[in-house]
Amino acid sequence: MFRIKLPVAAVASLAVAAGLLTACSSEDTSDTINVGFVAPLSSSPSAFQDPALAAKVAEKAVNDQGGINGKKLNVIVYDTKGQPANVVAGARKLVNEDKVVAFIGGNSNDGLAEIGKRAGVVNWFPMGCAAADVANELSMIAALNCAGAGQGTYLGGTRFKPRKAVYVAFAGNTPYIENAKLGYRNAGVDDVAIVEVPPETTDFAPIIAQVKAQNPDVWGGMIYTPEKLTSLIRAAIDQNLRIPLVLSNNVMEDATIELVSQSGIPNSVALEKGEDAEQFPTWKQYEEQLAKYDPQGEIKTPHDGSVTTDWLAVWTFAQEARKLDVVNAETFREHTTGLTDFQTDVLHPIDFTITDGPVLTAPRQANLWAFPGHIAGGKIVVDSKEPYSAFLKTPVS
Repeated sequence: MFRIKLPVAAVASLAVAAGLLTACSSEDTSDTINVGFVAPLSSSPSAFQDPALAAKVAEKAVNDQGGINGKKLNVIVYDTKGQPANVVAGARKLVNEDKVVAFIGGNSNDGLAEIGKRAGVVNWFPMGCAAADVANELSMIAALNCAGAGQGTYLGGTRFKPRKAVYVAFAGNTPYIENAKLGYRNAGVDDVAIVEVPPETTDFAPIIAQVKAQNPDVWGGMIYTPEKLTSLIRAAIDQNLRIPLVLSNNVMEDATIELVSQSGIPNSVALEKGEDAEQFPTWKQYEEQLAKYDPQGEIKTPHDGSVTTDWLAVWTFAQEARKLDVVNAETFREHTTGLTDFQTDVLHPIDFTITDGPVLTAPRQANLWAFPGHIAGGKIVVDSKEPYSAFLKTPVS
């Protein structure tokens, strides 16, 4: 496999030359360690509050454990309202005013990457698939929403062995569509029809009619927000579409899980993480933290890939930062860009020093794995502790 070492030294030099890294002394004397979370939380068709809520859950848990080397962790949430200009403004504020050590998780767009690179600020576990984000050598990628499309179709293709498949995606969402086709193709399924959904859609009956007209053996897809995916599947059940359902939990609320479970429809679900408290200790910590810090259940989508990744981003940031004598943007960047064997039990081991390619919107696909699963009994079931890769065409247990 072709591997390229990231030019970390060059990036650091660029950051210093740009004059965007503040003096470490001012950060070292602060009693907080700031990280920035940038995402569309309101005023947008893709607005979604749960990822930020999950990030704050992890923040509370970290601080209840004593913080990071005696300092309090502060997750600063910046709502872009779905506007690209706000991404740039927010990133600049977080770097220049809030002196963030890193950007954490979130789902931004091309603007954040450029600001982060100039400032030498790592983007730890970003979820967005904008080209500049995924090509950013300071983006420490552990999971990507669009990559989940490929993991889901690869799992469905290997499990159900369809002759023809239909994938449903938002209109013009090329990253999802191309990764979905790649997953099917790598599973040996070449006949794939794409049904595109306008983002403003609220009536999904005509969409399901289009799916049925293709006469596929399996169908599935991802549309945003999670409530819309639930509505799509409900429309399918209303029209008695009973063929196997191929999903990834990148976009999934509890209502989706309950609906699919009650329907009894055969299904497969690609899981970005090991989502079983008995098999994966980190997932047990996640569930315990939700119970303690979100007792009212404000987080409606605890299995959604963006939600769990943003929680994991904050949680693992703290674990890595605690290894440093001094925690600032420079030391965290130098530490993380050199990690060749980052491990947490809910993910496949990650080498942050490589890029593998080219695969559209997934330049580090060697680090992108999933666990096979399905929905039954009102919950997500992890079928195997052995992860698989749609990009590397590994076997599925």
